[in-house]
Amino acid sequence: MTLYKVAGIGSRKIKMMKLLCVQECKFCGVQLRNNNSNCQQNFNVEKTWDASRAINNQGNIFKSPFDDVEIPHNFLHQEMWNNVDKWWNKIAIVSAVNGRSYSYEELRKLCGRFATSLRRNNLGPGDTLAIILPNIPEYAIASLGASEAGMMMTLISPALTVYEMSQQIIHSEAAAVITTQEIYSMIVDTVRKNPKHLPLIVVPNGNESISTGAINFTDLVSDGIDEFEKIGEQSRIYNENDTVILPYSSGTTGLPKGVELSHRNIIANIVQASHKEYDFDEPAIGEHQEIIPGFLPFYHIYGFVGCLLKNLRIGGKIICVPQFTSNIFLDVLDKNRSTVLYVAPPIVQLMTTDNRFNRKHMECVKCVVSGAAPTGTQLITKLYSKVNLNFHFGQAYGLTETSPMISRSKKSPWDSSGLIAVNTELRIVSEDDDKGGKNLGINETGEIVVKGPQVMKGYYKNPKGTEDCMDGNWFKTGDSGYIDDKGQLFITGRLKELIKVKGLQVAPAELENLIFSHDKVEDVAVIGTPHVKWGEVPKAFVVPKSGIKITEEDIKNYVAQRLSKYKHLHHVEFIDKIPKSAAGKILRKELSKV
Repeated sequence: MTLYKVAGIGSRKIKMMKLLCVQECKFCGVQLRNNNSNCQQNFNVEKTWDASRAINNQGNIFKSPFDDVEIPHNFLHQEMWNNVDKWWNKIAIVSAVNGRSYSYEELRKLCGRFATSLRRNNLGPGDTLAIILPNIPEYAIASLGASEAGMMMTLISPALTVYEMSQQIIHSEAAAVITTQEIYSMIVDTVRKNPKHLPLIVVPNGNESISTGAINFTDLVSDGIDEFEKIGEQSRIYNENDTVILPYSSGTTGLPKGVELSHRNIIANIVQASHKEYDFDEPAIGEHQEIIPGFLPFYHIYGFVGCLLKNLRIGGKIICVPQFTSNIFLDVLDKNRSTVLYVAPPIVQLMTTDNRFNRKHMECVKCVVSGAAPTGTQLITKLYSKVNLNFHFGQAYGLTETSPMISRSKKSPWDSSGLIAVNTELRIVSEDDDKGGKNLGINETGEIVVKGPQVMKGYYKNPKGTEDCMDGNWFKTGDSGYIDDKGQLFITGRLKELIKVKGLQVAPAELENLIFSHDKVEDVAVIGTPHVKWGEVPKAFVVPKSGIKITEEDIKNYVAQRLSKYKHLHHVEFIDKIPKSAAGKILRKELSKV
């Protein structure tokens, strides 16, 4: 029997032979296989903080109640391998589908070989690698190998349409693409039409053959290739403020923009999220190892930094889930003693509504972290009631532009986004024009504005977009919220126009630009409307050209043929005129009343 001490929960006993977890409440000593609601209440309010303690002398600038920490001066790949010798022989990453896995020893060697191969193919500092992969073990090799070679990487969803992929490849000025055989067949023509004639690296699935003209990933990491750190070549970057990740986000408004995140941005946020006052995860020392299913897509900043990188840094075992379905979700939980779950609200919804999900899937889980969008208190309550176990449920708040974490809850009310991250300052700024952007105080609602080492460098080759969202070193999130008298951050809504579908961003401007290109459309506006299961869905208000007949299905099909499924329209309404301000700005609040 191995005994683990888990902060905020008390003693945790894991009986390895029976795969049975028993938790003892630190307040009453009850073994919480049969959960005690009073224990859960105590658990949530174990410790609170006086928000006034976290206001600096400049007035109404909030900080974490905990002291700042030192951010290592490393590069992303270096930070991942700092303590790798402590868990050298443990499994680092494994596929939930075919069982392909790599130990930390193997992963480190393969990343070094991939970096060497990139350099030998004249790819290095100043170049961008487009990663179009599902959640497979090679995602870690591609990304950390690119970092070691001094490259920047742009993360692209395999679920995007060819049109959407090509737009990001072109805008990010990618010098090479890594993908799978399945996706290769989709994008090969688009990539070959690129003036740069981009090399295409393909990760094979087992022993499948690779298409003619593609570069076999296996050849780039074979035994005959030296690890990059051992060949003595200078990286030629080695500036921690160089951009290493270029994910795309719609920001506070508008079309997708490349978000420049530096080595320092990412490392800072990993350190912030790993702080003992926010996090339950423990390094893989001795027999212990965190087991983390990779349900969240790695192309999303939350899945990439919060799940993959953060846990590789402490020797966790990542179970890669290439495609999320309810069957795969349950199968992964059946076969693995998961200790931490990183989820989004739709996954929590599934856990509460699918009758196949039960307490056995949660018996070894000590913490569930939810992000991407707020999870309602009623949904969390249903989850606790269903499994009848005393695990911690915490919400995190952040954006792609903040690498992503701004705040996280550990000992907080369920509807709170927790305490502000260490090394981070936060202002609540008045939305009223007559107050001139005044900093507000405790329990006053306004726009959330943040400053910290995790805030992006800016938008790639988009100075106007950067200028619009920055106030000096302060990033304007476009979200509204407030700080209560206990120092907890609460999110109340969004000032920005983004629609959140299943936790994914949909920019109204992207849909509007596409629909406007339809030859029968005079004008268009898009807003989000509430959806019970998905949070929001897009609705288009369309003004047809005079005398022209067009149907709702015409518009829906036009969008469906060009954009990813989560961006598809659920409603189309034809109107005579789009309400706009004197400056020509769409008055979306008026449309929401229609």
